[in-house]
Amino acid sequence: EWITPAVRAFAPDQNGGGFCLYDDAERTATELSKLSAKDAAGYREFRRAFERIGKVLGPILRTTPPSIDRPTAGDALTFLKVGKNFRGLGKRDAYRLLRWGPMAVADLVSEFFESDLLRATIAARGIYGSFAGPWSAGTALPLLLQAALDGQALAPAQTVRGGLGALSDAIASAAKSFGAEVRTGAPVASILVRENRAVGVVLESGEEILAKAVVSNADPKRTFLHLVDPGDVDPDFAGKISNYRMAGVTAKVNYALSGLPAFDAHAHASTEGNRHLAGRIHIGSGIDYLEKAFDASKYGDFSPEPYLDCTIPTVSDPSLAPAGSHVMSVTMQFAPYKLKAGDWSTHADALGDVVSSLLSAYAPNFKDLVISRQILTPADLESSYGLTGGHVLHGETTLDQFF
Repeated sequence: EWITPAVRAFAPDQNGGGFCLYDDAERTATELSKLSAKDAAGYREFRRAFERIGKVLGPILRTTPPSIDRPTAGDALTFLKVGKNFRGLGKRDAYRLLRWGPMAVADLVSEFFESDLLRATIAARGIYGSFAGPWSAGTALPLLLQAALDGQALAPAQTVRGGLGALSDAIASAAKSFGAEVRTGAPVASILVRENRAVGVVLESGEEILAKAVVSNADPKRTFLHLVDPGDVDPDFAGKISNYRMAGVTAKVNYALSGLPAFDAHAHASTEGNRHLAGRIHIGSGIDYLEKAFDASKYGDFSPEPYLDCTIPTVSDPSLAPAGSHVMSVTMQFAPYKLKAGDWSTHADALGDVVSSLLSAYAPNFKDLVISRQILTPADLESSYGLTGGHVLHGETTLDQFF
């Protein structure tokens, strides 16, 4: 069961201000009108433009990329459909799509909004999980991709009732209903290739499992450079995969809390109790703040003033913690996979302290609520979850790597 809060993002500041961005465009515009009439009007046009463009991009994401060298008749038909949909946008939105794709997201948001916090809240989705700042070229692309999924530039704060393990269980149950056998604790050592075809896998135990097809949801480098024997991969393709950029810059800090953090900034804008905390909580005061946070990672340091993307799923699903208690998940940027001095085994606690201190600056009672915390550095994301380079998106979502 998916839980989708009405609030997509809550953005507090440290001066008693803040706002919510909702699923509903008019509700969001009404909220933003308290800050700026220009931003309220800009948000309406921003939403409408992304909804129109998203309808054109959506079918592309659901289509297998064609062979550029040897396109089939079916590929040609797909191109014609895409072209027809593109022409249906009209000149203004068609021009926007072509211009926005390679644009820096900071430039994009400045065309619609004047509030720096609002600009940063939306621009942050363009750099989420990526080695990029808001002034990096092509960072508007993730906003367009999100619009292709649901017509909005900001991702929803969807959670699963009972936690993500419930989603895994549901997928496994569905597979079993069609006759699949699910095995856990059976690590795959390699993919078997015979006569240029994947025919099965070899487990670390030495057991071979043959199959008509092998599907890997491991990242590209782990799949093609580690699980497949180098002699079974075309050298040109192997070179391209080797150069595929996927050095992570994301860390996670998970908290067990004895109560809810007091983000008092939203008291003026909400009369619905704590519902504003059901969505994502954006910590990042402006465009230059986000860019400065990125700067640290360029030189092998984690940011002392990071951008945080937080969720408190227990606001919508109290079953995830004991009565009155909460869990909080914090994505922290920027934390480079490779540090210029030392390694993550000696820097993890310092990263956790930076995150806790920043949250306390926005919610003064935060540190007193912390029962325990779990810190997952980029190195942990690689070793525990098999994410090469600790990259949570399996690679940079830039124009040169997409599709």
